[in-house]
Formats: sequence, C-alpha cells, structure tokens
Amino acid sequence: MEIRVPDDGGDELTLISFNGRKYPMFPATALETLPSVEMRSDDILVCAFPKSGTHWIWEMTRLLVAGKLDRDDISKGTAMMEFINEDEYKDLPSPRVLNTHLLFRELPKQVKEKKPRILYVTRNPKDVTVSFYNFVKKLPMFYKYSGEWKNFVRPSLEGRFDYGSWFDYVKDWEEVKKTTDVPILTLNYEDMKEDVFREVKKIRDFLGTDRSDEFVKEVCDHCSFGSMKDIKANFSEIVYRKGEIGDWKNWFTVAQNEWFDKLYEEKMKDCPLTFRYTLK
Repeated sequence: MEIRVPDDGGDELTLISFNGRKYPMFPATALETLPSVEMRSDDILVCAFPKSGTHWIWEMTRLLVAGKLDRDDISKGTAMMEFINEDEYKDLPSPRVLNTHLLFRELPKQVKEKKPRILYVTRNPKDVTVSFYNFVKKLPMFYKYSGEWKNFVRPSLEGRFDYGSWFDYVKDWEEVKKTTDVPILTLNYEDMKEDVFREVKKIRDFLGTDRSDEFVKEVCDHCSFGSMKDIKANFSEIVYRKGEIGDWKNWFTVAQNEWFDKLYEEKMKDCPLTFRYTLK
C-alpha cells in the first residue's frame, strides 16, 4: 500500500507499507514472495542498513568471488532481494552474491536451514543519516520528496521513514549474532575506510576464496571511491556522493548533535556497540 510520510516540516516521502514496515517504492511482488525464496548454502548475503556501504562491500565481494576484475556497470540493485523478483537472480551461477537492507527475521525462511554466509555491515548513524537524506533527494521518481535537512534528521533517526530505525536495526542484528548458527562476519564502514586492504582480507578469509594478497590489493584499488564513481557511471551520482567519515559535521547543527547524543544514549544504553564519527 502506498503511503506518504511527513517530515517535521510537512514535506512528505512516498513509501509503501507492507506487513507493518515501511519500504521504498519497490515492486510489491518481491516483498510478498521473499519468505519462500530458495536459498543455497553457498550464497553470500551482504546485509546493512541503507547508506552503510552496501554497494561498496557488494562490489568488492563480487570481484573476490569472481577472481577477476571487470569494469561492468552493474548495480547492487540487480541482486537486491527486496527490490527484484526471485526469477531475476535464481539462475545466477554459484556462489551468488546477494544483498538486502532487511532485518534477519525478514529474510527467506531457508536462510536458517541453508546457512549462507552473511557479511553484516555497520556505519556510524550520523553519516548514515546525512547520506540517506542526500540519497532520498536524488530520487524524486521514488520518494517525491523535497524537504529540508532540518526537518528530515529527527524523523529519520526516530525510524519514521523506510526501513525504520537505525537503532532497532543494529540492535536486532546484535541479538541475532548471539543466537544464530548462520555464519556472520561483521564489518564496519569506518574500519573499511581506515584500512580497506586489512578488512577485505577478512572477507576473503571468511568466504574461503583462494585469492592472493596481490589480487585483494587489486580489488581494493579497483573499488576505490573515485574508481567506482567512474565505473558505475549510470548511477554514480545517486549511489556515490562523498563516502567520507565525519561529513555529518557539515550538516548537524549544535542543537541537532546534542539531541542525537541524548537519543543515542537512550536507545543504546543496553547495547555495547560503539562507533567512530571521525578518523584521526
């Protein structure tokens, strides 16, 4: 069902509501059939809250698995489970590298049975919110939104928009990691930016791909921010904006930052997660 959700200034985002959750204007059939999607034990899922580096991780993982570099203008949307119907990825050769912004409990039922490997990505919520705002503004065909940052930041962090609350998302995944036997590797965007070679080697080892350090370095260079903007020409202006850590300082006012700090303390008081908001 199509809905319109107002920001604090009355400007509206156009979304869909499905099973009590809000999503972008995706085809309803993909969400409806998702629980019954057939999984494979060698599937790889990249899972992250929106604007946490999903496309970057997905692209590097895709190349690690392939064992060769390419300059294909392929979007992660071609393997985004809630965005496209199963028919469009069910026949991809193994191992398939899929991605999603869904909660663990929203994934196909066979995930618990087949136990595909999951790359779970986190990013500090201030930069996530800034990136999300700019992303929404660049997609008027989906969101039909023209609001201002000052009216977007509060409802976004309170979970009023698509995919809900960042806080609920990360806390839910922390609980999942305590109980599931599905293999999960947690990656952090700030760690990736600090030393991408170190972190991609973790991905390589987790996936068990027999790739040399030299090839890993080639993947890292190939998927640098500047290179990705050039390669992914068809959608680089939408997907790749700055990719910086600490860009939130150019957006959050002192009052907004103080409000955020209080909200974070309240929402995360029982969660041991910590995030870096700058890189020294």
